[in-house]
Amino acid sequence: MTTFPFFSVPYAKHFINGQFCDSVSGESFQVIDPTSEEAISTVERGNAADAELAVKAAKDSFMRGDWSRAKPSFRKEVLYRVADLIEKRSDEITYLQAKEMGEPVLDSSGKVAFYVARSAQNFRFFADEQAQAGDHAFNHEDRLMTYTMTDPVGVYALITPWNGPFMLSTWKMAPCLAYGNSAVHKSSELSPLSIQVLCEIFQEAGLPDGVYNSLMGYGAEVGPPLVSHKDVAGVSFTGSPATARDISGRVASQLKRTSFELGGKSACIIFDDADIDLAAKEASLAIYSTTGQSCVAGSRILVQESIYDEFLKKFEAEAKTWTIGDPLESETTLGPVVSEGQYDRVMSYIDIARGEGRVLFGGGRPEGLDKGYFIEPTAIVDAPNSSRICQEEVFGPVAVILPFKDDAEALSMANDSPFGLAGYIWSNSIERAHNAALRLETGMIWINSGFARDLRQPFGGVKDSGQGREGGMFSREFYTETRFASFPLNPRRDD
Repeated sequence: MTTFPFFSVPYAKHFINGQFCDSVSGESFQVIDPTSEEAISTVERGNAADAELAVKAAKDSFMRGDWSRAKPSFRKEVLYRVADLIEKRSDEITYLQAKEMGEPVLDSSGKVAFYVARSAQNFRFFADEQAQAGDHAFNHEDRLMTYTMTDPVGVYALITPWNGPFMLSTWKMAPCLAYGNSAVHKSSELSPLSIQVLCEIFQEAGLPDGVYNSLMGYGAEVGPPLVSHKDVAGVSFTGSPATARDISGRVASQLKRTSFELGGKSACIIFDDADIDLAAKEASLAIYSTTGQSCVAGSRILVQESIYDEFLKKFEAEAKTWTIGDPLESETTLGPVVSEGQYDRVMSYIDIARGEGRVLFGGGRPEGLDKGYFIEPTAIVDAPNSSRICQEEVFGPVAVILPFKDDAEALSMANDSPFGLAGYIWSNSIERAHNAALRLETGMIWINSGFARDLRQPFGGVKDSGQGREGGMFSREFYTETRFASFPLNPRRDD
């Protein structure tokens, strides 16, 4: 076995006004390695006093204007340096993510630091987008000329989850910063280590002090004072619907901008005219990649009756190809879930599923792995679509597979869910796939493809899966304010 290079694990501190600092209270807590179940680092435990300092630093930097009023070419130059430094330190970032949340150092295709590479691309894309995006002008009847002006909004609170902690953080902060805003970033208490590297990268790249600030601590203690602060203009949050509702209630009276990317119970619909081998492989990737800890995981697999039994065999064969173990070993493709709490949650859902259906395979701790929060790739069958295992987000390596008779039943089952984030359709008939896409109640749909990202896509969900869209021009709309100025014209005359 090949083990990944060793890097030192940082003490996770706040990053406020360009400096690492301790909590005002002096309190801290520890980060637990989900592979060894041992404490590997200490983290500052922030509260309202730390949030106050971070927001003040962000507000002061915005008003100072050395970033908010900087030329787009300058912001592009700095953000390109950020991207270069991310790539330079990609092994270190990958190592820390493996230690803090169990993400294997190789992705399912054998690429090193795939998600870190995407993080660098996030900064380059939005650095280019803000530099190239133009304003508009309108001539009304040769009597009134109007032109628009696009400005940064102010201070944003960016709240990110523990799954894919580095990449999902850059997905928010790249557009936020690119358009000239300042940010206060609250990362998850379960995976704060890789963000320390990002703070160092911002320092080295020359981002002005106070433009980016990072808060450590528990969400329940740092989140409320941060999102409700009077100087925070907008909140971008990825996490649970319950927390999004709490944020909405806190900020409604202040009319803050909000963008919520929430959970999912995404359906993967496999019709009888699909390439069944490819569909089985991609369906396996859609649920077992990142140990099922993905908002877009294809956790409900709907298969047409005529190919159902054949699919079950092929899907189980694909599940057996996943190598479970230490995420720092190059052979590993499936690591542990992030924490003891998440392990208990996933296992409780598997127990619930035993009473609602049948465990086709998996369902327990892998043999030989007595320590660590490891769970076998699992599939549940014979459960009704109304059951909890089909309706609630598990966020672990657990798929539920259901048969359907025809297109109408497939769509009825897929849409019978409180969630609507992603959907996957497998069919060799473009007309059939298109008709299904028209009726599928989700924000994002991939046809004959697993998850594939284009940063221009409108990323987001419907129903309990979110509110708002980010990506490309949609991010520009969320992170900027558009104004106009107009002046009269002398009407054109024919001589």
